[in-house]
Amino acid sequence: MKKVHLLFVLVLVTASGLFAQEEVKPVKFENVSWQEVVLVDFKPGTIERAKEIITLYKAAGAAAQVPGPEMHWFMTGEYNMMLIWTMKNGPADMEWRRSPDGVKWWKEFISQQGSKEAAEALQKEYTSLVLKTTSYITYKEL
Repeated sequence: MKKVHLLFVLVLVTASGLFAQEEVKPVKFENVSWQEVVLVDFKPGTIERAKEIITLYKAAGAAAQVPGPEMHWFMTGEYNMMLIWTMKNGPADMEWRRSPDGVKWWKEFISQQGSKEAAEALQKEYTSLVLKTTSYITYKEL
């Protein structure tokens, strides 16, 4: 029975394509805003320290005039935090291994921490607080 239904659907899809009158043209997304959403699950007992480090990250971003992510803290579910970065150039932002804004932020973070080694140590500590992450690329219609 399932095979008959599947065959029927395939015939309809194929037939509708044969009788289509309009030419298929490429179409870009218009009037949308792209975001990268990152969900973070911290190791038990580490959220307060993570928040302290995030405060330092935010200070570097503000001083470097680099926009940071929108931040949400979950009260339920398997993750603790959601970060939402607006991709000002849409999916093209993913072409950067190290973006100009990322470089500006990193230079300011090093300056605020006193040395590259201190900044790297703090990043290593923050990473050690994270149990798992996952990320998504989304868009919203404007």
